[in-house]
Amino acid sequence: MIGIFDSGVGGLTALYEVRQALARADIVYLADRKNAPYGTKTKEELIRLVTEDIRRLAERGAEKILIACCTASAVWGELPTREREIAIPIIRPAARAAAESARRGVAVIATEATVRLGAFSREVARINPAIPVNEIAAQELVALVEGGCRDGRVSEKDLSVLCGVSDKIRNTGADTLILGCTHFSHLERTLASLTGMQTVSPAREGARVIIEEYKKLHPSRRSGTGRVHYL
Repeated sequence: MIGIFDSGVGGLTALYEVRQALARADIVYLADRKNAPYGTKTKEELIRLVTEDIRRLAERGAEKILIACCTASAVWGELPTREREIAIPIIRPAARAAAESARRGVAVIATEATVRLGAFSREVARINPAIPVNEIAAQELVALVEGGCRDGRVSEKDLSVLCGVSDKIRNTGADTLILGCTHFSHLERTLASLTGMQTVSPAREGARVIIEEYKKLHPSRRSGTGRVHYL
């Protein structure tokens, strides 16, 4: 069984990618709405919450767990050993994809906590230190998505907020945009249009990793009921 978790609906973008590739795999999805949003938590609070989320999914039978939340992924390196071993953070594959495609620079929009922790900047620098990275806090977009804002369903009020964020992104001079919160993947087409940049979705990149991990665990069979259990 595959485990996926986020603080809300953002991780559903990763769930969709996994379901498309592994239609018969059993998945358990946890949305920790009780403690949402994660983007305003301290590092200590995040470590505690993420550890609890992973343990909860493992108790339900998850063999591998995708941390489908960039803020939660930012503290992966400080989790207890067992939790680090079973969980896959989505920041690393997203940073690699951006570092390999960027020419002028990488812009990151993320929650306040993710920006404060600087995880994307560190990961991109580890892969290619020559690429400039600008991280922008866009916590307000989380509320927009949780409120129902989506590609093709953007109100005039929402568009005003998105244009304000897009202006900040364009001012970085970057050519690649990391949607550093899985909530933002729900607005990928809109943000790409407003900024004129190529986008990198951590939800999509993280999903690719856990799909490969699942195939390694089950090399000769893809059996299962194909059910998704929501917690």
